[in-house]
Amino acid sequence: MSVTEPCDHRRVPIRHVVLWAFRDAVPGVERDALLEDLRGLGVAVPVLRSIAVGPNLSLARAQGYTHVMIQTFDDRGGLEAYQVHPAHVPVATRLREAAAQMCVVDLEA
Repeated sequence: MSVTEPCDHRRVPIRHVVLWAFRDAVPGVERDALLEDLRGLGVAVPVLRSIAVGPNLSLARAQGYTHVMIQTFDDRGGLEAYQVHPAHVPVATRLREAAAQMCVVDLEA
């Protein structure tokens, strides 16, 4: 087998981390529903390899962020596909609208 292109098939997993605090006006029922919908993305979006969502357990050091989500993708391409996936887009919009503050970071893991 001959190779005509450089072979760097290395896939570097990506961790997508979202921290947020809900606006005070968001009712508990909507908060719970949003958390469940976020968890449901693990089934609905094939490129999403793992997801953990819930309350932040380190509030004393969290600068006001009360919730966290950590997602894993095989590579940057997976994260890019997730960003535009039809199951993700409406849930992400609801989260942005419900959040008083949000921080999103991505890292190679």
